[in-house]
Amino acid sequence: MAEPTIIDRFREAGLKATPQRLAIYRALARMKDHPSPDALFRAVRGAMPSLSLGTVYKTLDALEGAGLVEEVSRLGETKRYDANLAPHDHLVCTVCRRIADIHVDKRSVKPADLEVEGFEVLEMHVQLFGVCRDCRKKR
Repeated sequence: MAEPTIIDRFREAGLKATPQRLAIYRALARMKDHPSPDALFRAVRGAMPSLSLGTVYKTLDALEGAGLVEEVSRLGETKRYDANLAPHDHLVCTVCRRIADIHVDKRSVKPADLEVEGFEVLEMHVQLFGVCRDCRKKR
């Protein structure tokens, strides 16, 4: 059986596959830098001049609620998003705010070992904050 298309995935999640939603999702899936809503707006607006920034925010909220994208990190007040739902973690540069995918071997950390005051850990995401190579070179 063929892999479901993004339109199929939208429908399965109860979302209409509007041209705006498809354009925003496709731009997010292409962009590997975990863009902010503003960056997505700039990326899509050339092809859709009538697109509003509010539509981008509402679309990202709908896509996140449907489990089709996830919020990666909030640096200051700016949300950042990722369409890659495969298990992975992130490196976050605190200077330029770039976010890169990494894979951390979490086998040595057992969620059961992290149980605190009755809180059951169901999954774990790692975000490592530091300064990227490019920013270190500029110093």
